Amino acid sequence: MVDPSVTAPIVRQLLILPLLVLGVSHIVQPAMWRTFFTRLHGEGPPGVVTRTFTLELWTALVLFTFHQVWSGPEVLITIYGNLLVAKITLSMLWPALGLRSLSMAESKGDMGFRVAGVVLCALATLCAATTWGGL
Repeated sequence: MVDPSVTAPIVRQLLILPLLVLGVSHIVQPAMWRTFFTRLHGEGPPGVVTRTFTLELWTALVLFTFHQVWSGPEVLITIYGNLLVAKITLSMLWPALGLRSLSMAESKGDMGFRVAGVVLCALATLCAATTWGGL
């Protein structure tokens, strides 16, 4: 059985850099992300698979498996991982839902990506603060 008191700090350390880079990228290059997601949407269900396997799956699996912490501020990281697993599951079983998610790239525009970037940066900061002190 996995002991989250051992694995969760390692998971948080592992995710700091990718969450931060993705977050800052969403903030400073929203047009690039909008174009990427719009193209994925244009591919139909294969675009959903590409998004899932390139951006979401590994983070979701690592968090779902090794970061089941249900107290303190770390619970936000666990919830994020569990929500990603739910999103992946729904997208893979009902690709129309995944396509609807991809279509939001156009409707939300650059601001939607900047907001997502702030959330990703906040998660990276939370990972750092709960791993190295401060929270």
